Amino acid sequence: MNKTRLVEQISIKTGFTKKEIDYIINLFIDNIITSVQSGEDVEIRGFGTFFRATQDRRSIKSPIAGKTIDVPAKYKISFKASKNTDKEIIRGA
Repeated sequence: MNKTRLVEQISIKTGFTKKEIDYIINLFIDNIITSVQSGEDVEIRGFGTFFRATQDRRSIKSPIAGKTIDVPAKYKISFKASKNTDKEIIRGA
């Protein structure tokens, strides 16, 4: 499923317009990115946790230039799924 299909499904189930749902999903994603970039983990119980992980410095070989390039260490956003993904837990039932 992609974002467009997700927006359609939520729109059908809630009665909100696709434009409203798209806006809410974009706010949700932006808030997660902002929080994780500032070093804060975002935990959604029953779904998973978004966190900042370090990708170590590494060397890669460029197929175009035929040279070895050093790629510096960087941060990336990672996600770990919850062990409890039962629909009843997610819905809060």
